[in-house]
Amino acid sequence: MNLIDAYIHEVTKRISKDKRDKTRLELKSTIEDMLSEDYSESDIKEVLKKLGNPVEVAASYQKTPRFIIGPEVFDTYIRTIKLVIPWAILLTIIVQMIESIVLYNGEGALLTAIIKTISITVSHIISVIIYVLFWITVAFIVIERSEGKNVRMPLIKNHLEWTPDNLAKVKIIPKEKTISLNDNILSFLGIAIFSFAYFNANHLLGIYTSYNKGGLKFVMPIFNQDVLLSFAPIVLCCIILSVALTLWKLKAGQWTMLIAVTNALLQCTGVIVFILMAIHPDLIHSPAVPYIAAITGTTSAKILFAIDRILFVSIAIAIIANSFDIYNGFKKARI
Repeated sequence: MNLIDAYIHEVTKRISKDKRDKTRLELKSTIEDMLSEDYSESDIKEVLKKLGNPVEVAASYQKTPRFIIGPEVFDTYIRTIKLVIPWAILLTIIVQMIESIVLYNGEGALLTAIIKTISITVSHIISVIIYVLFWITVAFIVIERSEGKNVRMPLIKNHLEWTPDNLAKVKIIPKEKTISLNDNILSFLGIAIFSFAYFNANHLLGIYTSYNKGGLKFVMPIFNQDVLLSFAPIVLCCIILSVALTLWKLKAGQWTMLIAVTNALLQCTGVIVFILMAIHPDLIHSPAVPYIAAITGTTSAKILFAIDRILFVSIAIAIIANSFDIYNGFKKARI
């Protein structure tokens, strides 16, 4: 890779988007002016060494101050936050889920317990984010005041002293092609939520009535759990493959054609399984239809017709959403 392009990339990725194009042109012009007409790679390295660490150069292009964290450690500070915050949120969610499962005694509706867990989890996430930001900031203030310009943090790649040779390891990945850590964490959460809802549909997806001053009481399930579980082997395979694909994305960090193809095959399989479930004649729990008809003052035929329309719309949404996801995957892989 061209050392000049790599250097400019390392500088511009650290400044605001509205200044990147202008900075890129200015910096390239500056570097070219410093080089002779018949320059060599060693000449480029010498010029880049004179310009200095891309972190400090990027800071010089920022007109706004970087508050209490100086440019020497600001880059590592931001990377630390981006690494720690998502995992702190994920661990908080896992801990709250485990705690809720252990403490749930079976009394009251499962949906009520889930709503309560979500509200508690959200408040804990906010607290965790505040604490993490506070202590990371304090740590970096101490590091900077201790003249720790070359900061080495666990799990964060860094170098004791920047040299132009570091640019050989730079990989310029377009932002549109990148798979962020947040995307992967959201994928894991989506898989977990779907898995829990699927295997507990007969206790979660159903008809509820008010109970005990605003609480919810589970009356009966809407879906036939036996029908849902008849697809369990292939659904379980899809779940395992989805986890594997997410781990693959996490390791790769960017969309590739192979990842896009795998994602497309998995999405198509999921849609086909969903359609087979939706069109199964015994999908709906039979006692639920007359019960809904009775409380709504209509007939069972009309309820079945409405359910059919809802399932039809759900199939259409699933096809469109998955087609869009597949298209985006290939589009990003081609960048």
